[in-house]
Amino acid sequence: KPSSGLTNLQRIKRIEALLEEIRPNLRRDRGDVELLEVDGRDIYVKMIGACADCQMAATTLGGIQQHLAEGLGEFIQVLPAEALRLRSRMES
Repeated sequence: KPSSGLTNLQRIKRIEALLEEIRPNLRRDRGDVELLEVDGRDIYVKMIGACADCQMAATTLGGIQQHLAEGLGEFIQVLPAEALRLRSRMES
């Protein structure tokens, strides 16, 4: 069901729960993911461990995006931590 009726806090908790569902797969590859920021439909994450430097990082982000979009029932965009840093620089 779409998450549009959720408060911002409920939505963040839902995103965290969805990340927990895929975390075992990431840890199996000696990696992990951390939620950094939720700004509307943009969800910023930090790839950790082996996932941070993996050549498949973009594919992994795509898989995370698909899982979150399905779980939230809405279009979202999962962006890496670097995009959040760039956004912060552009706003200051």
